[in-house]
Amino acid sequence: MGYERLYLSIPPIRRGVEAITSRLSIIESLHVYTKRAFMICLFEDPHVEGLYPLVQIRYASDLLVGGRTLGQRANSFGELLFVHGRKYLRPLYPNTFSPQSDAGESLLLINGRALLLAQHVEAFPEESGWIAVKGEDVIAARLHAADVARLNWDDDFLDIKSIEHLSRIELPDVKLYRYLWEMIEDNSTLISIDSDELRGGEIEELPAGVYQIGSGTIVAGRDVAIQPGTVLDVTAGPIVLGDNVTIMANSVIQGPCFVGANSTVKIGAKIYHGTSIGPWCKVGGEIENSIILGYSNKQHDGFLGHSYLGAWVNLGADTNTSDLKNNYGMIRVTLRGKEVDTGQMFLGAMIGDHSKSGINTMLNTGTVVGSFANIFGGGFPPKEIGSFAWCNVSEIVPYHLDKALELAERVMKRRNIDLTPEERVVLEYLYRIEHEEEKG
Repeated sequence: MGYERLYLSIPPIRRGVEAITSRLSIIESLHVYTKRAFMICLFEDPHVEGLYPLVQIRYASDLLVGGRTLGQRANSFGELLFVHGRKYLRPLYPNTFSPQSDAGESLLLINGRALLLAQHVEAFPEESGWIAVKGEDVIAARLHAADVARLNWDDDFLDIKSIEHLSRIELPDVKLYRYLWEMIEDNSTLISIDSDELRGGEIEELPAGVYQIGSGTIVAGRDVAIQPGTVLDVTAGPIVLGDNVTIMANSVIQGPCFVGANSTVKIGAKIYHGTSIGPWCKVGGEIENSIILGYSNKQHDGFLGHSYLGAWVNLGADTNTSDLKNNYGMIRVTLRGKEVDTGQMFLGAMIGDHSKSGINTMLNTGTVVGSFANIFGGGFPPKEIGSFAWCNVSEIVPYHLDKALELAERVMKRRNIDLTPEERVVLEYLYRIEHEEEKG
């Protein structure tokens, strides 16, 4: 079935010819919308910082919600996909737009934080020379080549509103994700939408000893293995299983749920509604309404609820996240030193790429952990832990860059993946920035 159309079976921070080719194959395989012959460029704006820590090593358009990334949703509407965003990440994105080499007659710019549905794109005029907004935020713009050339493509963020002659379209119903918990909240609905848009692939007869509850849909890719004793509950929504997924014995999965290609659900796992698991993950214990990017492991007992994990994260045995305060109050989080009222009663942890927890780690409601953090020890650690941090409960010291990269290489080689020179450049930059901010 080619489940790369739902979530790419390549590392989320890897980009190259393979990534671009896979993205084009997504367009060819979906056949959900009628394609228009134009180029698309997904751009970032300053509000991307609210999606920390998951955007430290990727553009916002590569964030998974439902069964696809935001970029894959936009990619189903056009012919060629380019990106533009923070300069330090460009080494990871060879499909970064260049007005010198990629210019055409016109270019459709789409905000990488936007959740675009078919009805939104159908409202876009065919001709160029317009800008679509929601309040002060730019959702999209279709520019003539001359206007494309007017923009400063060397900046992190494009000043599209500076082109004054563009006609203005108001699209108040388009969602622009500002924070990760908004994606967690929408995840169940979007899994259902993504399941509805698939062509074929529904399981007609389950293997012996596997039980289905409800009359909903179970969609499976190639070579899916579901072992006896498994219970698939589709009463409230579909279950979508990518290519080469293994569901081990006595697991219980409740839809809506998405499990990406080559992932394994361990023996006796309890996966509740609203959970999306990226490719090449190993998951077990109890997971509820959470999003996990590719190559991450949460394969032991312990509770993960209303959380968002980056790539290459490993949670030790009996790591538990609290996602509800004892007083049932709204949860506040700290993002880069700024306190934010989430308006959410349920919110667990948001953990950046390559971070790890030791056994019996306890994470409080609304905990934010940067990239390359190592958390261990008894008791609750702080609710905000920066990147490249070595955290023994309340004592936090820097995690030396050479040690962090050495471990990343070791972990990635176990999946036959190398840490590229481009990734090293990006991670060295992040390390410098992190420790400059600490000194400041």
